Amino acid sequence: MWTEESSPVKNPASGVFTREAPPTLVVGGMPVYGHFDGMVHSLGLRNFRLTDEMDRPLSGLQQRMQFRQQEFVSIHSRRYMLGLGLMASGFANSGFCYLYDLVSGKLYHQQWQWPLSLSENLAHSPWQGTSSAKGIKIKRENGLWHLTLALSVQGVEISAQLSLEPSALSLPMTLCCPNGYNGWGYAQQHSGLKLKGALSINHEPQPLSRAMGGYGFWAGYASGQNRWRWACINGEPNGVPIALNLACGINDTGSCQNVLWQDGARHLLTPVHFNVDHRPAREGRWRIWSEREELDLWFTPTNHVQHRQKGLRTRVLRRHYMGVFDGWVRDGSGQQQPIKQQLGIAEDFFARW
Repeated sequence: MWTEESSPVKNPASGVFTREAPPTLVVGGMPVYGHFDGMVHSLGLRNFRLTDEMDRPLSGLQQRMQFRQQEFVSIHSRRYMLGLGLMASGFANSGFCYLYDLVSGKLYHQQWQWPLSLSENLAHSPWQGTSSAKGIKIKRENGLWHLTLALSVQGVEISAQLSLEPSALSLPMTLCCPNGYNGWGYAQQHSGLKLKGALSINHEPQPLSRAMGGYGFWAGYASGQNRWRWACINGEPNGVPIALNLACGINDTGSCQNVLWQDGARHLLTPVHFNVDHRPAREGRWRIWSEREELDLWFTPTNHVQHRQKGLRTRVLRRHYMGVFDGWVRDGSGQQQPIKQQLGIAEDFFARW
């Protein structure tokens, strides 16, 4: 939904139109679609009525059963890769945490499920609120994300009091797209963030001067079946902080969540292809490439965490991979930047709700 007062502006580098983020996503009963500059403060869920494929309004209970929300935080330090997430699907909540020791090669992970949860554990605003469960607390204050951890994951004690701070004028990727017949989804991603605070593994403080982090937020009304692949890089391959967020299959429209942050500056990218070969002889390598020659990357997994969930109607398969990226990406000035043995993470996801 556009108005004359809120017309989109074309980004000269990527050609993608963006506009100022509306304070409330749902306006006049309809969500505002497109890429935004800034964060949405409120999703405005109470102002939206979901209908079925025959345009019949759903009850409040039916609408909640189709609402999904996911939050994810990743931390990359010289020794550890830490990832954690909280999810809500109807009245079912779940969460996970994994810790990958780059020195020993050991992977520690934990998963939780609450099949029937009447309470709301996840704050619906990406701007303000707190989501928490099982020693994980993700707090947003005026758009700044904070992470508090007090966890034991397979015998490894993890504690943290962290703030994920963007550099000056760095913008997140924020996007709203249609999903299914009458649904929609809001996505917010920001990587290449500095970490302030304290992180301790088994009571040993971890240096944060070279560490980087990122977060992801998705909320909305998904279709009955979803499949996506996603990859994320946080690092300084050429002495300049570079972060990538790449995905395919998440949105039903031509819009995408692909973005490059170079020294904090956001550069929106066009859609990319994911070629994934799970055959052991191919070592499960991924190729991620763009038809517009924006990037060409190979991802080689070194370890992964797998989660399967099977219910009467539900099927969920989620694989989180840790590994290294090689290839190149074209920066904001059009120059190819080499990516060599850069650590990163990826996800292969399928769900039938």
